[in-house]
Amino acid sequence: MKKLYLIFSMAVSLSALATTPDSVHLSRSQTLAYTQAVNNYFMATYPDVTANSHVGGKERNSRIWTRGVYYEGLMAFYRQYPTPQCLTYATTWGNFHNWITTSGSGQARHADYQCCGQAYLDMYLLDTTQTVRKTHIKSIINAMLTTNQIDDWYWIDAIQMAMPIFAQLGSIEKDNRYFERMYQMYMHTRNQHGGSRKSGGLPLFNETDGLWYRDYQFDPPYYDLTESNKPCYWSRGNGWVYEALARVLYYSPDTVSHRAQYVADFRKMSEALRRCQRTDGFWNVSLAAPTNTGNAASPGPETSGTALFVAGMAYGISVGILDSAVYLPCVIRAWNALCQTAVQANGFLGYVQGSGSKPEDGQPVQATSTPDFEDFGVGCFLLAAAEMYKLGDIDLSVTKIDKTQSTGELFDIRINNKNLIIKQKQTGNKAVNVIIYNMNGAVVAKKHFNSNKTGLNSFNMSVENLAGCYLCKLTSGGSSQVRKIII
Repeated sequence: MKKLYLIFSMAVSLSALATTPDSVHLSRSQTLAYTQAVNNYFMATYPDVTANSHVGGKERNSRIWTRGVYYEGLMAFYRQYPTPQCLTYATTWGNFHNWITTSGSGQARHADYQCCGQAYLDMYLLDTTQTVRKTHIKSIINAMLTTNQIDDWYWIDAIQMAMPIFAQLGSIEKDNRYFERMYQMYMHTRNQHGGSRKSGGLPLFNETDGLWYRDYQFDPPYYDLTESNKPCYWSRGNGWVYEALARVLYYSPDTVSHRAQYVADFRKMSEALRRCQRTDGFWNVSLAAPTNTGNAASPGPETSGTALFVAGMAYGISVGILDSAVYLPCVIRAWNALCQTAVQANGFLGYVQGSGSKPEDGQPVQATSTPDFEDFGVGCFLLAAAEMYKLGDIDLSVTKIDKTQSTGELFDIRINNKNLIIKQKQTGNKAVNVIIYNMNGAVVAKKHFNSNKTGLNSFNMSVENLAGCYLCKLTSGGSSQVRKIII
């Protein structure tokens, strides 16, 4: 007998949580409320985890890539805020499918059919006695390792669907073969899958622009259909790659081979995305063409790509890959736009572009339009929610501490592995005082350094016991500076 799970929504009025989309505030309680509203709506709409989908006249089982992305998001948020209902919903799904990714002929190497393996492995990591949860997906990937073929990911969506699985297995099995093959396949897609055909010898990643063509059909001479002088960089396609890189870095040890390549690409994409963010906080379906909304009936916001960018960017901030002073305003503005504009009063997630491969597919994209598959958009939102919940409560508005004006010589401040690294160019021997305040203005840490040389000085201060958003005030002689930092 099939089990049905109906999770009733919290008695929360989302309108009572309203903040403006360009707000500089992030509230963990509001993040939780919006996330639960969206997820509860989805679980109530799809209570039977075993049910097939019927889209476009075709029946598909509930372990296809769209549902796999949903469970990726669900497990990501579960790690931050575990609830029995969500775990039961996920494990019931996995048990029904016997933790098998695909049984179809010729599908074993296809990333779309491997995608659900990410959630299977997440649930294995929750209970490593349940080895059945990793057995099939491991056998599928191991079979790939026995060949020299590295050209499977010929469209960039595939990077998100499958690449993190290699990172998961590499860490679980402590086997560098997974990491090396992952790198080979990623670099082939990055550098070789463009041109006039698959493996046409040209890159899909444009290093100059910091963005990706979706596949060989969309690199030049293909251009945006609205702004014909602009390249076609599809938002969700770039979101898949961006979040895949974040997930690979999350699952891999810091010593993983080729980490520098992933970080460099992630940072290059981050800068490109920062430049093309819309003023309302969203990203357009076509990243390089702001007037192309995909359809005349679409006002412009798009949820799935925006959520993937939020997920990746927030992760980059939290682990110190991205400068919080630069990227926090982007990510908070985007998250508040998702919550205030995309999430409807009943928890329905609006402005999700349907399945496709370019800006004009899956249209129109509107507040109340239902995409062909509802699940993957919710999964993207949950991936973002997990990272935003991790960031906690943040206030980027001016406070009384901020009234100290920066004067004279300035400092460069970075966070690396729970160490505050301060660099300052000095013209003489000067003492440096560091005071860290919480957002209520209380002093939580301070340290005094003595500079003994002229030129560039570097000071390290442990912040191991701190987590969240703080204000860091540095003074040296007649110079002072206040910076907001995320630890």
